[in-house]
Amino acid sequence: MTSSSRIDLRIAAAFCGVIGLYDTLYVSFLLSGGPRIGPFMDVLFPDFLVFHAAVRAFLEGKLALIYDIDAFTQFQNVIYPDRFPGTVLFRPFFYPPTWLLMLLPLGLLAVGPAYGAFMIATAAAATAMEGRRDWWGWLAVASSPAAVWVVLAGQNTFLSLACFYGGLRLLDRSPAAAGILLGLLSYKPQIWVLVPLALLAARQWRVLAWTAGTVAVLSLASLGVFGLDFWLAFVDAMREAGSENVANTMFKRIYMHMTTLVAAARILGLSPGIAGAIQIAGAALAVAAVWFAFRRYRPSDARIAVLATATFLVSPYTLNYDLLLLMPAAVALFRRGAALGFYPLERLVYFVLWLMPTAGMVLNRLDLPIMPVVILLFGAIAWARLRAESKVELPSAAAAR
Repeated sequence: MTSSSRIDLRIAAAFCGVIGLYDTLYVSFLLSGGPRIGPFMDVLFPDFLVFHAAVRAFLEGKLALIYDIDAFTQFQNVIYPDRFPGTVLFRPFFYPPTWLLMLLPLGLLAVGPAYGAFMIATAAAATAMEGRRDWWGWLAVASSPAAVWVVLAGQNTFLSLACFYGGLRLLDRSPAAAGILLGLLSYKPQIWVLVPLALLAARQWRVLAWTAGTVAVLSLASLGVFGLDFWLAFVDAMREAGSENVANTMFKRIYMHMTTLVAAARILGLSPGIAGAIQIAGAALAVAAVWFAFRRYRPSDARIAVLATATFLVSPYTLNYDLLLLMPAAVALFRRGAALGFYPLERLVYFVLWLMPTAGMVLNRLDLPIMPVVILLFGAIAWARLRAESKVELPSAAAAR
């Protein structure tokens, strides 16, 4: 390692350490009612409240209201009167029945302990699948701004990260384990959507079979527990979620959190038709990038980074907490840059990407939606690294495989 590489890594470690210390204190104070050192949240872990309410509805024999937006929102007002500062108006559950099936054990706990158990379990899964590869890098990821928003929202991104990276890193070593992990990821379709394409392009037939089998088992199990009508209600809910009325309502309420091309276009005031065309173009680029990355190139951190980036381009519904999915890839590519040399402005892209989960919210409110631009730039770096690795490979990386 050259002296320049050591300097880059030390600066990055200091930067992530300072940010991580602040993030840890901010979350700790916010959850414990301590001094305010950052943005105030009037509702803590709001997304987890939706998850827990869905389990409560099932256990109380009110399964039919889960995919009824108005009825389910009112149900949450009734069961969590002390969690909201006033009456909430739009709290939908837009997940497949397989996710509700996975959430059922949380119904044994009250909402506070259930939230704690959920965050600990999902963070532990992510640590087991990805963190043990690079403890210092994982410490930076787990205390990053993206992780802050996962914790504050009570979201499932740690679990998504565990399934995504765990599955992709086991493709050749353990096809069965890889397929099971990638199949479990189907609980979040907007994150999973490109995984089958990647496996098909890579000719990972055994992994693809295990993935399909896992999806089938989860679906049949949820069908057995909840019944066919619940699945039909989910299909209707997804159709409703794509309607202009619901899409507009969601955009107005969460646009500051959105990372997508279509959201950026709408924030800039472009017409719905142009915004949709931009999103379709981004999705086409994402599909092509994943196909060629997994068809032509060997397994690597850069190939995983291409898939992770493409996920944000193909989906019209990803939020700032989902950016945690990019952070392990960013750490890996930064190390690669430190070892081989950085491209022009590459360090700046990592710096902005790291801060983007929080800074992007502020910029969205200021009508400066740069999050998809930063994601595209990161994807371009990943693609450049992938092409470079096909020509030359570090001895240490070759030895690791």
